[in-house]
Amino acid sequence: MSGLKKRVVNAINSMIRPSGVQLVRTPDKFEDYIPFAATQAGARAAGLSVGDYIDSRFNVPGSTQDTIDRLAELGVFERPLTRVCEIGPGSGRYLEKVAARCRPERYEIYETAADWRRWLVDEYAVIAQPTDGRTLAATPDTSIDLVHTHKVLNGLEILDICRYFEEMVRVADTHATIVFDILTEACLDEPTLQKWLDSGAGYITSMTAQQFAIDFFTRHGFEHVGSFFATSMPGKTHYQVFRR
Repeated sequence: MSGLKKRVVNAINSMIRPSGVQLVRTPDKFEDYIPFAATQAGARAAGLSVGDYIDSRFNVPGSTQDTIDRLAELGVFERPLTRVCEIGPGSGRYLEKVAARCRPERYEIYETAADWRRWLVDEYAVIAQPTDGRTLAATPDTSIDLVHTHKVLNGLEILDICRYFEEMVRVADTHATIVFDILTEACLDEPTLQKWLDSGAGYITSMTAQQFAIDFFTRHGFEHVGSFFATSMPGKTHYQVFRR
């Protein structure tokens, strides 16, 4: 069980234990996902939106909005974004804020967790595409204005990250923007690395060199607009913004 999932379950149990029940771990193919039922229950009990609940208890309060604000500073929302594709929206905390910011006509998601996927479709009227965890096969070439993903690629093996890079390029339209975060060498200074090791978290799988990402997208006709760091407890992640 990942460090984040443990903290979610522990927080829920602290609230419901007086009633004589508690959440227990069961085998789960996707055990590092934020648990759907526990998170929904925790958000309701705290009187918060799902996104704000996750930020306040398991990351840094306001961190999702801070990321959106940093993307805005880099001009991500300056162009019309009528067709959006998000890889792995999970709880939808970035989806909610991006959709509110650009009001797209079409918002596609690729999400492997069935419970979160159903909820996102009902809650935000997005289009859930068939998901294999490595491609955007249901999305046509040059059909998307904004391709983005958050806190996803770091948990994938490097070749799957590269497959997603290829897919982002394929579906991006003539003037599209691509946004993602990766764990780069700059995210693993000695103190931060020690925090990861001490946490016991198992959901970080790959480190991707920033220059590798820049070179890849530059070869495919994209400009590197900029980058910034965002909190990803117990460390940080490195956001990259590219524009064709």
